[in-house]
Amino acid sequence: MQLLIAEHAGFCFGVKRAIEIAENLIKKGEKAYTLGPIIHNPQVVGELKKRGIIPANIDEIKEKCNLIIRTHGVGPHLINMALNRGFNIIDATCPFVKMVQDKAAYLSEKDYMVIIIGDPRHPEVAGIKSWCKGNVKVIENIEDAENFFTTKKVGVVVQTTQTEENVNRIMNILKAKLNIAVFFNTICNATRQRQEASEKVAKQADIMLVIGGRNSSNTNKLVNICRNAGAVVYHIETAEEIQKNWFDYAYKVGITAGASTPDWIIKEVISKMEEINKEIGNMKNEIQEEGGIEYEETFADIIENTVIDGTVVKVSNNEVLVNVGYKSDGIIPLNELSNKPVENPGEIVKVGDTIKVYVLKTEDKEGNLILSKKKADAINAWTNIEESFEKNYAVEGVVTEAVKGGLLANVNGITGFIPASHVDLKFVPDLSVYVGKNLKLKIIEIDKNKNRVVLSHKILLEEERERLKEKTWAAIEEGQIIKGKVKRLTDFGAFVDIGGVDGLIHVSDLSWQKVKHPNEILKEDQEVEVKVLKIDRERGRISLGLKQIMPNPWDNLEEKYKVGSVVEGKVVNLVSFGAFVELEPGVEGLVHISQISKEHIPSPDAILKIGDSVNVKIMDINAKGRKISLSIKEANEKPVNREDFQATNDEVVTIGDMLGNVFEKSEDNNEKKGV
Repeated sequence: MQLLIAEHAGFCFGVKRAIEIAENLIKKGEKAYTLGPIIHNPQVVGELKKRGIIPANIDEIKEKCNLIIRTHGVGPHLINMALNRGFNIIDATCPFVKMVQDKAAYLSEKDYMVIIIGDPRHPEVAGIKSWCKGNVKVIENIEDAENFFTTKKVGVVVQTTQTEENVNRIMNILKAKLNIAVFFNTICNATRQRQEASEKVAKQADIMLVIGGRNSSNTNKLVNICRNAGAVVYHIETAEEIQKNWFDYAYKVGITAGASTPDWIIKEVISKMEEINKEIGNMKNEIQEEGGIEYEETFADIIENTVIDGTVVKVSNNEVLVNVGYKSDGIIPLNELSNKPVENPGEIVKVGDTIKVYVLKTEDKEGNLILSKKKADAINAWTNIEESFEKNYAVEGVVTEAVKGGLLANVNGITGFIPASHVDLKFVPDLSVYVGKNLKLKIIEIDKNKNRVVLSHKILLEEERERLKEKTWAAIEEGQIIKGKVKRLTDFGAFVDIGGVDGLIHVSDLSWQKVKHPNEILKEDQEVEVKVLKIDRERGRISLGLKQIMPNPWDNLEEKYKVGSVVEGKVVNLVSFGAFVELEPGVEGLVHISQISKEHIPSPDAILKIGDSVNVKIMDINAKGRKISLSIKEANEKPVNREDFQATNDEVVTIGDMLGNVFEKSEDNNEKKGV
């Protein structure tokens, strides 16, 4: 009788992590409770209970103590209740289950109708459901799917131990009638591996022994998968349940185990099968997996100096543990985690992450498997760099240092050089401004033997500019209002980038008021909104206007200023024939030299200077011709006040009075002469 052992069987890393948490407490001599069985395996739970790890309902716990959240997870209500009662909470929730909880909570916060594909009676599903604040529906099978309908937008998550077949059947029904906006297929990788490996063995075997707790969801799924593959299936929890007569007519017996089944139970089952094999008189006891591999040999072959895949199962302050399918978890020392200095390993990797690692040693002095993520990243980075170079792809890099002649950039652990001439489209006087920045880069030279990579940021900028240029020329039209960035200022105007193309704002189109130099209005790199005045496609020229998007101060001027009114203005220019006075920005009028003073003046600067504030009288307005005639003389002439005039005439002097005064003076003079 042949025994076919499924390649992936027994503890997954989530279960293994939970058991390690419990074992560590036992080693410290600490007692702990778990909210229900820590995993769905009665034998393991029973052994832990003997050693002080006791499953209980929260209301049964009357003392302040350690409380382990089991692998299936719980909802926030139970966690808050435990905290309020003073328990020391130790979270052993499977990272994959935690991920489903987070996704369900996210969908709920976004006001989605949350659908959980899973067993509504399972504690994992109950826990996921309790993280949802809004509407939530659990769908177990196609019947549930056919009977459910909602008009709301829907987000879907999946119980980690579901089968792909059940999920696909349910999703086909839901997609046809619901508005499914988001679907997270959250079946965990360990579940997939066990299901695929079990099905493969079941198709070859006459009988399948599926080992695991009868309350274990993932084990029950394996039972169904093996039956559907055509094998006779016996679901057992321990070797003691095996009956010899099951195998009277069996030539090949397959063995698999759920994710909650420990190695020692699997080995007991194999030993029991060996005994039965001898008892039924077989000539040869063949225990194999695809050709006679011992159970211990079902672990992956690990070879030094190779890159393999692994799953992070633990992150501590000085190392990271990774499950690579070997007899023991591999260790990544802190200095092998990243090519950058690491203070907190949790910022680099998290429990549940699938990563590539380089095998440094299969056994160190203490028998540990030593791995390096840093070296695997470097090898992977060179592979990506070579592929990107061959296919002319862009890569991303972080500038780490400004050196003589250019910059150094880190591209996934590989240091590349960016020559100064390839940093930007224009000369950059101080390259240190790029240190710490993320840049998209093109690889222009590569030599792996010399560990040399030469990069260019300029090429990508040029390519982007050409794409923008084509797009701009295809879409631009006269009269458009568009946004741009000031690139260069000259005496005659400002050049503005409007999408890979430079347009010119002539100095006369910068403002309605007179501008001596564009820097009075604009500065380089300033974002501006401009109007397209003229397009010359043949010569590749575009004329832009800034003042054209602003109100014209001459519009409706005659409504603002009335002929005969006196207003205040500022002298802005002096010429031989008069002075120009600004009434408001963009509006100037002429005071002719004859209208400056009542007295004759040789030139306007005899009594005026630029910048003077003066009162002017509006003599004439020609808004269409943009001309205003002004007078300072008229504005300063004091008008006749009738009251003053009347007061003066109260003392009237008549001709008689005047003649009488003359005679009186004449007589006085004659007396003095003795006449």
